Amino acid sequence: MAYKSHLTARVSSKGSGGGKGGGGTVYGRVIRTILTLSDPDCKDSSMLNGVFYRIPKTPGDETKDTGVDNTVLFAKQGDASMRVIPMPGELVEIVPALGVNATGGKVMYWGKIVNVWNHPHHNAVPDIKQQDWSDRLIGGQTEEATISPLQANPGDTLFEGRLGQSLRFGGYRGVQSKLIDSANDGKPIILISNGQAKTDEGNTPIEEDINEDYNSIHLLSDHRANLTASNTKRDSYNTKPLSSDQFKGNQIILNGGRIYFNAKEDSILLSAKESIGLNANTINLDATDYFCVDAKKIYLGVKARTGQVENAVLGMQLDNWLQSLIANLQIIAGAMKSATNGGGAVASLQAAGTALDITLNSLKTQIKNIKSSKVFIE
Repeated sequence: MAYKSHLTARVSSKGSGGGKGGGGTVYGRVIRTILTLSDPDCKDSSMLNGVFYRIPKTPGDETKDTGVDNTVLFAKQGDASMRVIPMPGELVEIVPALGVNATGGKVMYWGKIVNVWNHPHHNAVPDIKQQDWSDRLIGGQTEEATISPLQANPGDTLFEGRLGQSLRFGGYRGVQSKLIDSANDGKPIILISNGQAKTDEGNTPIEEDINEDYNSIHLLSDHRANLTASNTKRDSYNTKPLSSDQFKGNQIILNGGRIYFNAKEDSILLSAKESIGLNANTINLDATDYFCVDAKKIYLGVKARTGQVENAVLGMQLDNWLQSLIANLQIIAGAMKSATNGGGAVASLQAAGTALDITLNSLKTQIKNIKSSKVFIE
């Protein structure tokens, strides 16, 4: 009789697994885990992450997980710092050790999870004689059939979560290595991924995919990342930088659906030896106090940089120049308004002077509108 599992496990109707391993090691099948202080069976914080379990092949009722059935036992968490919480149906090593209890004797602790199916998602081996065992498999959670284990390379240190999260410390070339070739074999890498690309089945080991995994951080030392850039516009450069899939070397690559940086106490500071490139459909910069840009030369627009140069105008200098021009023109206009010819008025000049004076007064009032109240340049 087989139970539904993408791990292709088949469970005999006789049950599975013995209670003792080699050397007298005892194993227990997890029924459930105490995860909160509000759990009715949690007497104190020392019981947190502890498990109710039964010894495999021991007759009993796994639905009575509070100790009513004397075949249901309890073990505290063994490791104080590394916590891989077991799922119902998984086998854990049960180890007696000194602890604090009413009698001062030994206390049972659970240790490593038995790697039955050699798979990070779960390693449950249910007792199919139990009532509604399939509904309680891995705590009633949906078994994810497309989550795959990572392909290991020589010397790798791998940490894998149950839902496609992973951390790889590696650097040696393996049979499927996409990042490592003969030129960088033995150069260190750290790969962090959250959420795998979907696969047809979850048994064949896969490598991380920086384009398909939900979120990725790749720390590389002498490697080329096959990252597909979301936007490739780099028109502001004289010489465009190498694209994300062409550069090979010491680099950190961060890729995700959305990236949000927030410094809640101080600042976010970006510094680069060569350049910092920003490219998107829109780039929006908002400041509460002021926005300052400084460089030896500041170009606004590609044409300003590539030859069709137009200098920006200094507002105060233009203001002073125009004020001086208008003042001198007003003197001329005044002279024109009183122009005479042999003691008689020159009507045409006086009319022109009057019109010019009106126009100059109007232009003078408009000078203040030339200067921006928000943008200032040197």
